Amino acid sequence: MNKELEIIEKAERILNIMNQSNKKPKDYGTGDVLYHSEIHTIEAIYNHKNVNASELSSILGITNGAVSQVTNKLIKKGLIEQYQSPDNKKDVFYKLTKQGEKVNTMHNEYHKKLYNKIHQYFSTSSENDIKAINNFLDWTILNWPKD
Repeated sequence: MNKELEIIEKAERILNIMNQSNKKPKDYGTGDVLYHSEIHTIEAIYNHKNVNASELSSILGITNGAVSQVTNKLIKKGLIEQYQSPDNKKDVFYKLTKQGEKVNTMHNEYHKKLYNKIHQYFSTSSENDIKAINNFLDWTILNWPKD
């Protein structure tokens, strides 16, 4: 088989694995079953204190309506809270509850395990191999069709 075709097929497999994984809700060890959009909304709220809906929309790359849907689900699950600032009665802001903070911590642990496996692989790779992989990924990011 052509080496280039083999790389393309493997890249497609990786994308398919990631897409399938992102579609399935996960329990990060707290009993809360969360979809990809929910856990990344929690992560964004954790990383951006005093964030409002339009800022979340920009951070996550989703519409304000999608932010509203996800945040309402997370409020019902008891993972985030809405509040208004005394200085700004117009905007609604979000913060994590204690349970939301716990979920975020467990999600970070999940990523640490994944990143440790990747680190183990790269720790045995040559600088040239790492450079070639990075160049390929950079080229792919720049040239991927944006429909």
